[in-house]
Amino acid sequence: MHPDSDITVSVQLQSWYPIGYNTVPDITTIAHFISLKYKTSTTMSPLAPVYFGSVNRWECDENDHLNVRFYAQKMQQTLTCGLLDLGLATPLTLDTTLQSIAAQHMRYLAEARIATPLTGLIGLLGTTENSFTVLTELHNTETGLVQASFTQTFNTRLERHPASHVPLPDHAGSRGIAYRDSPFAHLSLAEALEQGFITIGRGMIQADECSADGRLLPHLYMGRVSDSMPNLWARFASPEEPGLRGAGDEGGAVLEYRMTYSGSLNLGERFEVVSGVLALADKTQHFVHQLYSVETGRCVVAAEALAIAMDLKARKAMSISPSRRAAMQAFLLTMPAPAAQS
Repeated sequence: MHPDSDITVSVQLQSWYPIGYNTVPDITTIAHFISLKYKTSTTMSPLAPVYFGSVNRWECDENDHLNVRFYAQKMQQTLTCGLLDLGLATPLTLDTTLQSIAAQHMRYLAEARIATPLTGLIGLLGTTENSFTVLTELHNTETGLVQASFTQTFNTRLERHPASHVPLPDHAGSRGIAYRDSPFAHLSLAEALEQGFITIGRGMIQADECSADGRLLPHLYMGRVSDSMPNLWARFASPEEPGLRGAGDEGGAVLEYRMTYSGSLNLGERFEVVSGVLALADKTQHFVHQLYSVETGRCVVAAEALAIAMDLKARKAMSISPSRRAAMQAFLLTMPAPAAQS
């Protein structure tokens, strides 16, 4: 299915409606729509509830909903508790297991607004001889609505193989972004810039962003990319757009994200975030983001994101304006030559 064909966003009180409606439908229509979409009972889910939290005001961004870094942080809490609760790791092996993460595929299914109560759930999707994949989800504790769903793959051998696996639900996994290693991940920083990527973020990893052993905390890889995004939007903005964003009339949201990991960033290390546009549809924008170590010039995280611009008054997606589309097309990437085989 084309990603533009059935985009949904949540509106006030977590109601949902299909983008394209000119007005919000009546509550019976909304309730029926939720029942057909991602509403589920946490108590009936095959996943194990392992985390309980909520959305704080300081975790919300200019869109007045939970920022992606805090989705990642709450998913990391779910993952860490869940690996231990399910017996997939022990206190002695947990750190090594977490460091072996290879990929995350993220689906954002509903806005989490301030004070939304959240339940984090986990289940084992599958194993191979040298890897395993888990599903983590955040549900609205009150309504059962699935807020977000992450599949997470680790390149490490499970010493203990639990008997039960959970199926991948329809609302999880790949929809608009393919399950694959990024075709750009092998590029050095210099090569990426030559390929057409632009720098949108740069800085140094600080002590308060790191674990006790000096590694960047997992959710802050997403956080550093998120911090950089206004510099990308500025490249595409029409003359009136900055005012609309500043006034809270327009914003943006991500629908799907895939991150693949090939290294880590450490305390005192300089980083650079570069981005480009892979494809455009009527409403969706397919971005590529790469996070580099300046010291080595090596990509440590390669990401693809499917995003939309949002009308923050109506809480629905907007078509890309002609002026914005023309500006974005100047940053369209071409696929690089495959990496040389060693």
